[in-house]
Amino acid sequence: MIAEYPLTKNNRINLAKAFREVPRVDISIECVLEAYMGKAFVDNVEKPSAYKIMIGPFFYFAGNAHGAGGQEMLKDIKPYNLFMSSSAGWVEECRKLYGERLVAFERYSFSSEKLSLEHLKRLCQSSAHDIKQMDSALLEKVWGQDHFIDISDFDSVSDFMERGIGYYAEKNGEVIGAAYSSLVCNQGIEISLFVSDDHRRQGIATALSAKLVGWCLENNMDAHWDAANPESCRLAEKLGYISTGGYQAYYLKP
Repeated sequence: MIAEYPLTKNNRINLAKAFREVPRVDISIECVLEAYMGKAFVDNVEKPSAYKIMIGPFFYFAGNAHGAGGQEMLKDIKPYNLFMSSSAGWVEECRKLYGERLVAFERYSFSSEKLSLEHLKRLCQSSAHDIKQMDSALLEKVWGQDHFIDISDFDSVSDFMERGIGYYAEKNGEVIGAAYSSLVCNQGIEISLFVSDDHRRQGIATALSAKLVGWCLENNMDAHWDAANPESCRLAEKLGYISTGGYQAYYLKP
C-alpha cells in the first residue's frame, strides 16, 4: 500500500540514495530531501523499494518500477499531472500501462552560472513598468484562490513572507503579472512567471524576472529557470541564462 514517507533524517538519507542518479531538472527533489516543502511516498515505509516525490502537480519516481509497489504507484497517476525525471524503467512501465494516453513533451533547462547583476540592473532601469515586491496584503487576497500567483506549496502567507520572494506589476489596481519563488531550498529558488494575456509583449515579463533574478544574485541564491515553451527560453537567454538542452517530461490524458 502506498504511504507517505515521513521526512526524518534517516528517511531523507534513503531518499537521497534512491534519487542519486535521477537527473535534476528543477529543485523539487532537493526541496524534499532538505524537508523544505513537498512530500515523499513509498510502497513500504519500513522497507521501501519504490519512491515518489511530489510537489504540486510535479512528480518524480525512483527505485523499482517493475515490482508490485512501483506498479501501484503508476496506477495512481492523475491526468495532467506532470511526470518529470525518474530513474530507469519508470517511463517504459508507464507506457505499458497507459499506452498513447501518456504524452511526451519538451521542456528546457538553463544554467545560471553566467548571470550578471549589472546586466539585470540595466534591464530593470530600461523598463517603464512599476515593479513592486510582494507583501502579505497582496498574498492574503490570492491565498487559496484560483490565481496565477500560486504559493500553495508554502505552509501559509507568513511562511512565504519568511522564506519566499516575489515581485508583481499592476494596472488600475489589478495584478497583471508576477515573478516569484514557487519553490525554495537551501541552494535557491524555482522561478514562476506569468503575465496576463492582454499585457504580454510589453516588457513586463522582462522587468519582473530581471528584478527577481537580480535579488537572488544579491542574496547569494540560485535562481533556477526551467522553461516549458520557446517564449520562456528566449526570455531566459535575454536575462543571461545559458541553455543546457532540452528534456522530455510527460502527462497523462484522461
